[in-house]
Amino acid sequence: MKKFWWQDAIIYQVYLRSFQDTNNDGIGDINGVIKRLDYLKELGVNTLWISPHYDSPMDDNGYDVRDFFKVSEDYGTIDDFKKLLKEAHQRGMKIITDLVLNHTSDEHPWFEAAKDPKHPEHKHYHDYYIWHKPKYDKLGNRKLPTQWVSWFGGPVWEYNPPTDSYYLHIFSKKMPDLNWRNKTMRDALKKVIQWWIDLGVDGFRVDASNHLEKNWDFPDSKPGYEHFSSLPKHHDYLEELGRDLFKPNDLLIIGEAGGATRKEAIQYAGFDSNEFNMLIQFEHCWADTDDTNKITPGKWAKGPIDLPKIKNSFAYWIDVFKGKGWNTIYWANHDQPRIVSHYGDDKNYHQESAKMLAFSLYLLPGTPIVYYGEEIGMTNVDYQNLGNFRDVEVFTEYDNFMRLGASHEVAMQSLRDRSRDNARSPMQWNTDIYAGFSKATPWINVNQNYKTINVHQQLQDKASIYNTYKRLLKLRQEEQLAYADVTFYDLDHPQSFNYKVSGKHHDFIVLCNFKGTELKMSKELNLESYELFMSNYDQTNNLNFKPYEARIYRSIKAKQADNT
Repeated sequence: MKKFWWQDAIIYQVYLRSFQDTNNDGIGDINGVIKRLDYLKELGVNTLWISPHYDSPMDDNGYDVRDFFKVSEDYGTIDDFKKLLKEAHQRGMKIITDLVLNHTSDEHPWFEAAKDPKHPEHKHYHDYYIWHKPKYDKLGNRKLPTQWVSWFGGPVWEYNPPTDSYYLHIFSKKMPDLNWRNKTMRDALKKVIQWWIDLGVDGFRVDASNHLEKNWDFPDSKPGYEHFSSLPKHHDYLEELGRDLFKPNDLLIIGEAGGATRKEAIQYAGFDSNEFNMLIQFEHCWADTDDTNKITPGKWAKGPIDLPKIKNSFAYWIDVFKGKGWNTIYWANHDQPRIVSHYGDDKNYHQESAKMLAFSLYLLPGTPIVYYGEEIGMTNVDYQNLGNFRDVEVFTEYDNFMRLGASHEVAMQSLRDRSRDNARSPMQWNTDIYAGFSKATPWINVNQNYKTINVHQQLQDKASIYNTYKRLLKLRQEEQLAYADVTFYDLDHPQSFNYKVSGKHHDFIVLCNFKGTELKMSKELNLESYELFMSNYDQTNNLNFKPYEARIYRSIKAKQADNT
């Protein structure tokens, strides 16, 4: 099998706005990433995924692009970005960026022309977006074209008086959806992509990639997600990009597409696909929702963890891509809670559960993605006031919760548990003011636990979460675990997360107690030819596992031949 450079990648996602501020305006910047390249390389990272860096009004922190060819002034200049590419490449590191294809900002020049019949280029750009004339009731009152619901809550339609029509936005109303059926628009976006390729980027993570096509019959249903998600024709658009741009330039392309079937996953990211190299899906990311909660419903309703769902998801996706494509492993990204708060215990067993989550994930085959701050066990936010939050989604959902009968505190706790701001608080570098992120008040509050959870402290502690990550990532490379075969044990067990993986030099057995109560592992586990290699507790007791205890056993005898 041909090897591709990205199969050996250790990816680290940088949320640019929150990583490191170097000009003391309270906002992370490109120079901040450059400043921390050596830290990342020492951790074991060789590929950085940078969140949107484009010029933007920042309604959705850069996913609302105003100018695809310009770097946001919040983050620096195009020369800063060129320097980042140069400095990273000199260290043998790759840079991939977010590619936002589904929509633009409503302040983008295309939309400014599209919405204004008096604009000299209105006719050219109007069809770059998706429009629908109003409907009217029997009394002549204007009605929405459909009852479709935005991913951020509320209707997907926003009325534009100058054209007497609604434009479609499946996210924020400041992010109008592009019309991918318009070839001229597609060609314009391809020029954008080529421009960044020519600049030297090594790939893209394609945002909201399964939403490019819409049902143009506009049937009326609620919430209507099936009419703007994963429609077959969107593959045509991705295939075109892959054929014309992605494949010829040997790029790493990671697609975001939840809900893909086995067949569709291979269509997206099989070795013979022209679309992506890897797929991000979210099957394991919300395995703790409470369907009986009608006050803060959906992802906002925190419930007990369904561990078999998590394990079966990992096993399923490894099987989907085995020999046919490439698997991707990760716990979370900028849209999910902090993993140690989500599936671990950030109060009573912070260090133990953070390490357990690392043990359970980072020996699995495929390419790993570490989210910034995960390597030191950063936790969910501790904000006490609604005004401390920044995510546009939070305020829409808070209003929804109140309408459904939630108290203020119930709504606030749901936001603290589940909001996207959990994953966006400033990186906790040290115990200085604002956690060493900035010398000015940050754009979003620092989590107050930064004095006990920070990089500086963990660099000094050989047993820290950081050094656990560093050791695991090094082990991945030495044992070539990206290519390993894995066997899961007891997939339907509600508390243990156990598997065996075959490395280049050794086999490993990973045993994890995923929950906060003690557990006795099965006597059927055969550890006779294995020795304890790593553990998150100083003392272990046969098959009796303490809360969140995790161990890695290594085969005593090394392999004689290279099994790759």
